[in-house]
Amino acid sequence: MSDFAAASAILGGSGGIFGAAQSGGASLSAIVAFRSYERDQVAARQNFADRADVKAAIDAFKKDVSRLDTVDDLLNDRDTLQFLLAGFGLDAEINNPGKIRAVIESDPDDINSLANRLADTRFGELAKFLDTPNNGISNLQSSTNQSKVIDKYLTVQFERDLGVQNPAARDALFFLRRINDVNSTFEILADPALRGIVTDALNLPPEIARQSVEKQASLVERGINLDDFKVNGSTEATRSRVEVLTDDLNTISNTSQTIDAAISALTDITTRLDTARSQYADLVNISDPAGVNAAEIAVQETAIPELLRQRGLTADANQATLNTRVILDQLDDLFLQARNAEDATALADIQTQFTDLADQVLGDDGFINSATFFDPATGLTQNILRNGTGGTLPTGTSATAAQIDTTVATDGTRAITNSTDLASFLTELQTARDSFAAANFATLSVDIDTAEANFDTAETTFEPAETLNGINVASILNALNNTQFSKELDTQSLSRGQLSIDDGLSRITTIERVLSDIKELAQQAQEAGANLTKINASYTARLSELNTLINTPGSVTDGTSTINFDNLLADGTVNYTVFDANQARAEGGDLKTSLIAALPASITVGNAATLETDVDDTYKVTVTDLKNQLERDRSVINYALETLDPRGRLDATLREIGTTLDEIIAGADNGGDNLLSEFASNLRVTLDAVGTTLTIDAQTSFKSDFQTALNAFDYTALNGGDDDARVVSLNDALFTAQGTLGRLRAESYALNIQREILFEEKTAIEGDGGQASDFLQPIEFTDAALKFIERYLVQKDLEAQGFSVDTNFNADVAIAQQIASILPQTGLVLNLLV
Repeated sequence: MSDFAAASAILGGSGGIFGAAQSGGASLSAIVAFRSYERDQVAARQNFADRADVKAAIDAFKKDVSRLDTVDDLLNDRDTLQFLLAGFGLDAEINNPGKIRAVIESDPDDINSLANRLADTRFGELAKFLDTPNNGISNLQSSTNQSKVIDKYLTVQFERDLGVQNPAARDALFFLRRINDVNSTFEILADPALRGIVTDALNLPPEIARQSVEKQASLVERGINLDDFKVNGSTEATRSRVEVLTDDLNTISNTSQTIDAAISALTDITTRLDTARSQYADLVNISDPAGVNAAEIAVQETAIPELLRQRGLTADANQATLNTRVILDQLDDLFLQARNAEDATALADIQTQFTDLADQVLGDDGFINSATFFDPATGLTQNILRNGTGGTLPTGTSATAAQIDTTVATDGTRAITNSTDLASFLTELQTARDSFAAANFATLSVDIDTAEANFDTAETTFEPAETLNGINVASILNALNNTQFSKELDTQSLSRGQLSIDDGLSRITTIERVLSDIKELAQQAQEAGANLTKINASYTARLSELNTLINTPGSVTDGTSTINFDNLLADGTVNYTVFDANQARAEGGDLKTSLIAALPASITVGNAATLETDVDDTYKVTVTDLKNQLERDRSVINYALETLDPRGRLDATLREIGTTLDEIIAGADNGGDNLLSEFASNLRVTLDAVGTTLTIDAQTSFKSDFQTALNAFDYTALNGGDDDARVVSLNDALFTAQGTLGRLRAESYALNIQREILFEEKTAIEGDGGQASDFLQPIEFTDAALKFIERYLVQKDLEAQGFSVDTNFNADVAIAQQIASILPQTGLVLNLLV
């Protein structure tokens, strides 16, 4: 036994020489008070927690905090606020409500927020714990967080209670609790309490504060080695049972959120499928020409062909006006650029831009004159932006009535489409274009004024057409919203048209990417030392890919038979039946001729530059034109299928699920885990409290299985299947979704059983509404930390007895000398320092 330990043992007894009351009101010497605590830390802590006044304070907190909903509620509940502040050692601030509100409402993630700017870091810890900007006071409503507050409260109050016996003993407890979390000397210097203890123990005078922080740190580091104060060992070994249970419950909660996200996505799918199944069963009554909707169906038979014409005319006009508005805004910007042109060369460049943009609107191929719709029922090509009242129409375009008025229901509901003629607008825009192009740099201001005046006139003429088209769109929508369409259309033909167009548009997207690759190869071929052999190997592969894309349409299958879509990229225009002789057209193209046959067989030094230019100016333009045609015609066929056809509306429900399936699956993601993803991994849930690991199986086959069922449904629709056949296919999709849903619910159920078991145990330990957990665990510390703080305690006791302590103070020698001075002088030798 060391001299110091022997002396401490003597002093720690009830008859210790420092057992009498100390100056400053302490009832015990520091070393006695600390030794008394250290002999049985758990008992000391448990006795404190069991005190009636302490239990009453905790019970009141748990009761009152559950009634709080807002920050104002917390600030107005003085007792609860005081309990919370006490947990952070800030209860002295209870009479500064404005400051406390500002701290509580501070953003803990903002280094410039009030809480983080205050020198006392406890304010920042409080703000971070509550995080009211993101959570209100919900962080105080959970049992786990209430336990943390109670732990903090008990820790602070217990140390204060020990401080009543002796303030230095409280310092010792605080030091041992905090020092293991300190990673640098600078953290000690930044903490007023730790700084005071350490500098006192090392006998460093207060005047060192006048020196640089680095110098102060150097002085402290001469007396201590922080590594000696670190408790070694795994965190797992020191976790309390409540901590283990809490960690397991958090793991279960996170896993449950992942399962719930997948269940939510699947529930949405199954609900929509169930609803569609019920509606298919009722479809025969809705569309029966002799049934309850007989009168409406008779009106709709006449209305539908006209509605399709109005829809097509309005859609084309709407796209044309939108495109024209974009151009007009760009032209308007060029006027300012022209006024600020530095020289004639800069002006010429701006004039070229102006002419090129204006020409996109002007001419027979411009936005306005080409906003035409072909009606297969009448064989007419019309344009509600050029109805023929303003001048000669382009070849092939027929005049249009000033108003197309279609009654869609027996109650007189009508869809009205008005037309106009923008011939004067085109003339005015061309005048503006020509005057802008004729502007001279020498007379720039006057010339641009003239061109801009012409442009303003054209824009003023155009604006009513924009408004009129908006009214046309609204009129059709209003008519549709007030009408239940019951006339049965040719769903099979219209479905084929819709799927064929979608297939063509999908392939066009890839074709555009391949053309960009070809342009890049052409650029490479123009570089010095280009490897034409390697370039042409890639080019040949791109040509082969284009050939496949253009000549191979998509298909659907029921697993046994297959139906190919119409090839709208190679076989030209196809008409689809709406009902009887009424048709809707998909204007396809022939990319075999305009693209495959037109591209050179190989890239050479001689044709590379031309090929690069042709990709943008010719090939991509051809593809874009075809894309625009298909998108325009899709709007009409979709309108017929998904709005006017009652069966098509139901089919669209399933197709929409298929179209958005990736998005639905992505919505099941929880922090990077997604049990519905085809690339997901199983979730392993390790529960340390019960020593088991649960495996939650990822449903990686769901997407492919469900998509297969949806493809079979499309096959049924294209094969002319009746409603019963549709329901069979729908049931297959529903079975896939429900099977996956059932498996995940079973996983959730098993996980919830574990949750209940662990939660009951945790509740039993904590008590209702949260209770102490960490507080009851003894503080862990190293021998070096204990020896350092005992030195401090002895030093404080000696100071209290009036002994002088300086930088040469030796605790061992001081204690031995004091003991020797009070022993009888009998010749007995007491060698405590050997």
